[in-house]
Amino acid sequence: MKVVSLRLIDENGLRVDGRKPDELRKLRIEVGVLEKTDGSAYVELGGTKIYAGVIGPREVHPKHLELPDRAVINCRYHMASFSVDERKPLGMTRREIELSKVLREAVETVVFLEEFPRMMIDIFVEVIQADGGTRTAGITAASLALADAGVPMADLIAAVAVG
Repeated sequence: MKVVSLRLIDENGLRVDGRKPDELRKLRIEVGVLEKTDGSAYVELGGTKIYAGVIGPREVHPKHLELPDRAVINCRYHMASFSVDERKPLGMTRREIELSKVLREAVETVVFLEEFPRMMIDIFVEVIQADGGTRTAGITAASLALADAGVPMADLIAAVAVG
């Protein structure tokens, strides 16, 4: 049996990306960056670059999806085919489908959905460059885009992953 070992810290005490073990990735945030959305955000977390856009609240299409007592949130998390070293196939991957669901579940906990019965809020997260932390950066970007759109929320979401 062959044992493979991965060194996370080099001989100088630094991670592969040059950070100290207790150092966070550099963070850059901008809102209002996309013109054709009601709200948008750009989050850069280390080498990860993500745009999020929000459209709505708006009428639900198709109508059979509307709920009489609250808004429906539709999320699409997508990694551009050029965002990773190996080109990914076109179309939604299983991971993107799963992360779209995780994103929706996260924002549904803070958005006041009952203020928009029979309405829909679309959230689009596009990973332009992936260098770790895409899930958390995407959730944070979506939260900021919702705030930029003026969607009433209990609070912003600052997503983090540990381990």
